[in-house]
Amino acid sequence: MVGGDLRSLLYAAFNGLPVIYCDPIPPFRFDRLSHPSLSLLGFNEKEVAAREVWEKVSFLLGLSGLLLSGGGANGLRIVDNQLIMSTEYSSFKYNFQKLTILHDAKIKGLPTIVKQEERLNRVIDWVNVRSGCRHEIDFLQDPESNFVKDIYFYSSERSDNTKLKDLVAVSYLTDKQLRDFDYSDTMAKFKITKMMKAAGIRGARNGRDQKNPDRYKYYAVKVEPAEREVFPASIRYYEEDERFDFYYGSIQDILDEGQELKGYIGKLVRGL
Repeated sequence: MVGGDLRSLLYAAFNGLPVIYCDPIPPFRFDRLSHPSLSLLGFNEKEVAAREVWEKVSFLLGLSGLLLSGGGANGLRIVDNQLIMSTEYSSFKYNFQKLTILHDAKIKGLPTIVKQEERLNRVIDWVNVRSGCRHEIDFLQDPESNFVKDIYFYSSERSDNTKLKDLVAVSYLTDKQLRDFDYSDTMAKFKITKMMKAAGIRGARNGRDQKNPDRYKYYAVKVEPAEREVFPASIRYYEEDERFDFYYGSIQDILDEGQELKGYIGKLVRGL
């Protein structure tokens, strides 16, 4: 099967399928999972970090011989009943009777697309905080908007001082909004600043108030966009072809259906 995200790896683990992908797609660092089936993977907590699950399932698939690639491929190409993975220096060929596909990016040779269902893309804006990085707030949310809906604050990795915080903002945007400047990382910066001010976050101290020496003055909050990541969510539906099985279920669906871990991977989990 093909796919490098958590959904794909969980599907491979619960169905005992070998998995191949071009790019590993680890979950967002603040995503959490909660489901009884996670206990089958050795997680006993009610809620666990999604990235921790992705890392463990990758490890288990690798030990089971089911992880055919760990990333680094330039692309995947299908010719008849053969999947060809190209790397910088060589290529690998895998014969199949039926290929299950959960993530169809960078695959050539698929059937014709007959329909595309647009869904909200997840947009992650990593932001450096230049002024306003000392506070006790970890999370802000705008429940009325999908643009800069969630803001997570975390210890800055640009400094050894763990009390200094940077942030990451999460938005859910349509394809059209992604091309609109009103939803750019620049506009995200302005909304982030506004939300921080509304939450009482202030910039660095700027001396004492001359009219009231017992009070301090503060600089304005200042943030700087560092990187934007876009995770496409649109679903492409293909012409029927007996060589392929396109799976469109969610992580929740896979965990709901997961009753046991098949084959060697199940023995590994029980032995750990």
